[in-house]
Amino acid sequence: MRRIGCFSVAFIMVVVLIWPCYMEASGLKTGLGEVVIENLQIGQTYNLTKLANLKLVVTNTSYNTVDLQMDVLLPDLNQLRQEAEPLPDKSWVKLSQDLFKVDPNQKANTDIIISIPDDDQYLDKKYQFIIWSHTLGEGGMNMAVGLNSRIIFTTDKVKASHSESFNQSDASVDFTLKPEEIHLDNIELDKIYDLENNSGSILTITNPSMREKKFRILSQTVENSLATLTGGYSDAPDTSYLKFSENEFVLPAQGTRDISMFLKFPPNKEYSGKKYMFIIHAYTIDENISTGVYSRLYVSVK
Repeated sequence: MRRIGCFSVAFIMVVVLIWPCYMEASGLKTGLGEVVIENLQIGQTYNLTKLANLKLVVTNTSYNTVDLQMDVLLPDLNQLRQEAEPLPDKSWVKLSQDLFKVDPNQKANTDIIISIPDDDQYLDKKYQFIIWSHTLGEGGMNMAVGLNSRIIFTTDKVKASHSESFNQSDASVDFTLKPEEIHLDNIELDKIYDLENNSGSILTITNPSMREKKFRILSQTVENSLATLTGGYSDAPDTSYLKFSENEFVLPAQGTRDISMFLKFPPNKEYSGKKYMFIIHAYTIDENISTGVYSRLYVSVK
């Protein structure tokens, strides 16, 4: 099926921010760690702020004013994720501003603008680029520090007509899923755990926007997400072990919803003494642009 309402399915974009939200280097912090954007059109220019309220924001967490620069880089092969290939030319990406002087506890922010050439060779591709935010090692901070934000996008398999194309929407990645991390230790096999009772954690999703939104929440493996496996943990052996009190719901404007979670491992001795990591993925549905965030569940088995 190629249409939803008056827009082509070709333009559905999925933005996934990987949480916990902050990537950190000494003195710098950003909420934009890793993002994936799907099915952009060739021959179009996309400002991610207009498309999904998505900016690159870097906070100076040091006690000194710093000179900060943001550079678009092409990734090395060992930096590639999700079977992406390096962006053919970093000139496809522009930043509205790339050089800043940032006072302590203040923020630098820039729009990210992607322009895809109108050439059929770029149809049905998955590309990756990196934005390196770094100090210049002068002034109050003598040692330069930096951090990377990884952005992946796919292009659509077919080119849409001019009348079908669009490059902005009212979608936003501003909703939140809390807590960002949940720990449940020394569980027993073949026993149901209510995470609110057993860990004190209940999922809370908040829609701060001024319009109603519909959400879906799912358990995922790390392998099938954009998250990175935490050291000492194995990927979830089966996502069905983690269940939710509801998987789809509507939140009114500025509404909040609590979701209960239940975990049960079957009586398989292979799980004993192991530690596992589950990804909890909440995302909007029934929108021209879908946005999502992650929380992580860490489990240790007796």
